Amino acid sequence: MTPTLRKSLIGALTAAGVSNDDEAGKLADLKEAGSSWINGVLGTGKVDETKLLTRLGETFRMPFEARLDASRIDRATLNQFPSRFVFQHHIIPLENSEANGLTLATYDPFNSAGRQLAGQLAAGRPVRWVLASRAQLLRAIKTLYGVGAETFDELLKARGGSMDDLLTDKELVADINANDPEASVVKFVNQIIREAIAERATDIHVEPLENDLRIRYRIDGILHEAAVPPQLRVLQNAIISRLKVMARMDIAEKRLPQDGRINLAAGDTSIDVRVSTIPTVNGESISLRLLSGRDRQSFGFEKLDLDEHQTKLVKALLSQPNGIVMVTGPTGSGKSTTLYSFLTSINSVQRRIITIEEPVEYRLPGVSQIDVKPEIGLSFAQGLRHILRQDPNVIMVGEIRDGETADIAIRAALTGHLVFSTLHTNDAVGGITRLLDMGIEPFLLSSTVRAFLAQRLVRTICPHCTALAEYAETHLREINFPVEEGNTFRRGTGCDHCRQTGYQGRMAIHEICVITDRIRRLVVSKANGGDLKAAAVAGGMKTLRHDGWRRVIEGRTTVEEILRVTQEDEAMAEV
Repeated sequence: MTPTLRKSLIGALTAAGVSNDDEAGKLADLKEAGSSWINGVLGTGKVDETKLLTRLGETFRMPFEARLDASRIDRATLNQFPSRFVFQHHIIPLENSEANGLTLATYDPFNSAGRQLAGQLAAGRPVRWVLASRAQLLRAIKTLYGVGAETFDELLKARGGSMDDLLTDKELVADINANDPEASVVKFVNQIIREAIAERATDIHVEPLENDLRIRYRIDGILHEAAVPPQLRVLQNAIISRLKVMARMDIAEKRLPQDGRINLAAGDTSIDVRVSTIPTVNGESISLRLLSGRDRQSFGFEKLDLDEHQTKLVKALLSQPNGIVMVTGPTGSGKSTTLYSFLTSINSVQRRIITIEEPVEYRLPGVSQIDVKPEIGLSFAQGLRHILRQDPNVIMVGEIRDGETADIAIRAALTGHLVFSTLHTNDAVGGITRLLDMGIEPFLLSSTVRAFLAQRLVRTICPHCTALAEYAETHLREINFPVEEGNTFRRGTGCDHCRQTGYQGRMAIHEICVITDRIRRLVVSKANGGDLKAAAVAGGMKTLRHDGWRRVIEGRTTVEEILRVTQEDEAMAEV
């Protein structure tokens, strides 16, 4: 490094927020093994990337693009460079015109090898260089070329366009860290799964369409289409076969639905994956549910994030020697996590706890867990009958689906057991009507069920782009927002950390309907759902929407998110 260049780097680092010349000098001399200088400096977190790249752009005569708009780049321009080069050197073509020549963007002006190779690939055309932020550039590459695009291109070249016999015996290892230098379907599938984990996805859906193969991730409860290479349909059979092999399914059976599981190695941890396939008119569709391994997931009462009143109610319910506590909500609302938190909080040497689930999602130390297997006759009802012969103190039934299971659970509560289970209903009081519809006698329900706890998951505001928000007071009063309790609001403006959504992560909101004497009388008299809910609210129950307003006041979510999640409760949000 020449003294002039070092002086320029120190000046750029100082302008980017480094406090003194000594610290700037150390960073200017920074060397990262296997990485470039710019990656090492940005990795320290001590500099403002925008200011640093702006100053470096002045030094290297490469203007800084504050916003990289990937939508304006056409396919013909992208085809100027092979995807392998783009992914390896993080250089992307932005424009190809007669007036300006070929415009290329990078975040690393020190990548001389990449710049030299780009000049060769430009085939004599004039090249104009610009700088862009690392996050925006990497996001644009994934958006434009698709996850695993370089592997996809190499596969097509290596196979001459044929996708037959893509899987080999050595490609059966379910390790998503495997990054075989040879292009393979295994490598491509691993890249798709790694991308999903990096994006915090809970589900991956591989869906064949009439003329395409679509891959979607469910992130914070919302589906997002993954950017994948064009013409991915040619890999459809190979991708589905690879996933079925990983899940130990029958790859020859394509006419019937199948279920399987995958244990993935991901760095120092593991990921449990539930896999399901269904036959469609366009081919097999496959869904993957990503579950944190036991070394990443922990359960505790504090994770429920209840308010003071709710905490007292739930702790009182958990201290009961018998009875039934139901957790209600739609699929994916976190019911199992809540039940696991209950069990973890009361698990002790003095209590024998047995669960029956379909499937067992997480292993709980000290708890006997049974996996339902309908194909051999082990249903919830059948398993529950045998659990009662095992002298349990606490029983957890994964889901009550029919009157037979509900009847056995109630009789278990009558004989001195504390029973936890779930129901698919929209609110807490809906659990009462659902059990009555299953044929449970009102006097049995009212004497055994202690409470129904309904919950939903709402998205939380992204901490990286949170900002103040304003709402018209007339609108707030129309939606029954308690203006007197708080009038400061926040929302996310959208950034690269949250995929421009303004949300990152989720939390639960709850409503707890305790079966009081008044509600027992209404149940026995077969009152309708409206009267039951009115009685619950009059008795102190906070609805899901009211609990959501508490999170809005705390600045953790938005008014719009609570309205989206609690739409069905609007008429009864406040009584």
